[in-house]
Parts: sequence; structure tokens; C-alpha cells
Amino acid sequence: MTYQSAPDAFLSAISSRDFGSLAESLAPEAHARMLLPPGPEVRSGREAIARRFEGWFLRSTDFEVLDSHRIDVGPRSRLNWRFRLSRDGRSHEVIEQVAFVNVGAEGISEIDLLCSGFHREEEALLASSVDAGASGSPSIMGESSASLEAVNP
Repeated sequence: MTYQSAPDAFLSAISSRDFGSLAESLAPEAHARMLLPPGPEVRSGREAIARRFEGWFLRSTDFEVLDSHRIDVGPRSRLNWRFRLSRDGRSHEVIEQVAFVNVGAEGISEIDLLCSGFHREEEALLASSVDAGASGSPSIMGESSASLEAVNP
């Protein structure tokens, strides 16, 4: 995997919930540090990291990619994704994750991830509309991403 393609492959794989391809975008000895709502978590190895993402997203229904971006920041890439999904078959939730990744010759070697947690869609929209009124920021559902088209043509 080339230096430039690993982050794009990761975004494409997570957006399509292809966890085999997600694992392939990672170096065999990849290391992930994740700040999650319950607290910090560390995973090592491409399979363990891919299984963690699989646990969050594989069984979800009504899965929709709301946003996805890649931005290079010096030698690292900043990846973010926002999904709308249902984990219980009834209510919809929104989750956003942001990751800074280092890429080596064998793929993504380090992931530093920050997770919003799963939030009921109604609550996320209400909080977003309150924030937008105060700051003029776009709402959570009103944003779009041209870079998603580049990742998933």
C-alpha cells in the first residue's frame, strides 16, 4: 500500500463497512489509541483494530455516511467520518470520529482517535441547531462533503 493511498483506503473501507479492507489499510503492527466516552482504550495489531471498528458498525442498520474527509497535516493525515445508523432497529443515532494517522511503508501505523459516542439523532439535531443559532455554524445534517465523492466515486 502506498503512503498516499492508505488513508483513502481506510476511509473508503469504514464508509462501506468493509472491515477486511480496513484491516488491509493498516500496517501489521499498527497501534491505535482511542479516546472513547467510557475512557481511553489501546489496541495493537491490524486485526484487533479492525475488529474494534467492526464491533461498533457491522450490525448497524439504516447505515448512512453523513460526512467523510481527509486532510493532510504535515506528515500526518486527519480523517473524520460522521455516520447515521440504527443499532436497535428502531432509533437512529449519529456518531462522529476524528483520527490522526501516521502512515508507513506497510500502511497506517498509528491511529489517535477521538469519538463523540453514539447520540440519538433527535438530540444531536437539537444540540446542533442550538449551536448553529449561537455561532452561525452549519447544522449536523446540513453539511456535505465533496471529498466523500473522491473517496467513494
